[in-house]
Amino acid sequence: MAKAPSAEKVREIIKRTTAYLCIDCSKCTGSCPVGKAGSVYSPRALVQHLILEGRDPSETDLWRCLTCGLCRERCPSNVDFPGFIHALREVAFDGGSRPQDTHGGTLKHLMHLMADPRLRQMRTDWLPDWVEVLDDREEKDRSDDVYFVGCAPYFDIVFEDFALDLMATHKGALGLLRGCGVTPAVLANERCCGHDALWTGDRELFSELARRNVGLFRKTGAKRVFVSCPEGYYTFTHDYGEYLDGLDIEFVNTVKFLAQEGPALTAIDGETRVTYHDSCRMGRFSGLYDEPRKIIGSVGGLSLTEMEFSREQAPCCGSNLWVSCDSISKKMQYDLLDAARATGCEILLTACDKCRIHLACAQMENGSVGNGIKTENILGFLHRKGVRKS
Repeated sequence: MAKAPSAEKVREIIKRTTAYLCIDCSKCTGSCPVGKAGSVYSPRALVQHLILEGRDPSETDLWRCLTCGLCRERCPSNVDFPGFIHALREVAFDGGSRPQDTHGGTLKHLMHLMADPRLRQMRTDWLPDWVEVLDDREEKDRSDDVYFVGCAPYFDIVFEDFALDLMATHKGALGLLRGCGVTPAVLANERCCGHDALWTGDRELFSELARRNVGLFRKTGAKRVFVSCPEGYYTFTHDYGEYLDGLDIEFVNTVKFLAQEGPALTAIDGETRVTYHDSCRMGRFSGLYDEPRKIIGSVGGLSLTEMEFSREQAPCCGSNLWVSCDSISKKMQYDLLDAARATGCEILLTACDKCRIHLACAQMENGSVGNGIKTENILGFLHRKGVRKS
């Protein structure tokens, strides 16, 4: 670390995350996907070194963790290791420590650009004609229901070579919501939710992005904000509280809403076998396991085959913050793709487009992008198949 945290701050972090309850059983280490993929990494050892020996965590200790939550899921003492790492990263970031950015730092630079109050974006040309676009410069532009798109328009450009058509996720979400009688408007100048800034310890950047988004929600009078990105949904529901003073906004996960409001869905043509990947923020962090499976099970002609490990035990895709993607990350991605292919299914569905990006990168590197299992977002897939409320 560039600057070691004070003993007082470390004690506060240990208390807040209940790290002092660690009983040295090593279930976290045995569960950690980073360690299982070949890296010498131990959540237990990091906690013990800090508590018992007062040893400062190394840069590798801080930034190698995926914050996937599998260790927390299996910990008999309910130690919040992702929260522990998160808090240490904030202290380390303030002291000058920085992770190794992937993709030349492009995604981090985008977050900084979106925090600029002068920014005016051109990000809505993909929208269907029936979707209202709200310009925050127009006082009359107001809507009770808003759909938050997130960073997908930029991801489609940065990862153009992968040909994933990430905007199909949001076209699908809006189309499916419309079929349930909901026609949310889209903000012309929304910002990144700030998830990645927050989890890499950059509280200042996260706060700026959060304030800008909440300012837009306030101007439009939004009562409900629909969110399809699992990271965005978790961030809004768990990390935006201090910025929502005086606002009564319900953040709605699109998949959860569709599972509750539109379970009677039309059938697809033919028979299609799919498997489903529970992303970390959708599953272990937000607890949304049954909802996507309920939707899949309600569509005639669609059958689900589970991978060996799913739900709470689902593997991580290997990277989630655009940092520290290396051979260990690729090993996790290959293993996940192999597990999906082992089901014999044609398509791997997920609610997280970041997972799709990481898996597509792995497929491109090992030359299987043309003949490997196809990954699709569950919302884009259902819309492409013509599924609607019956």
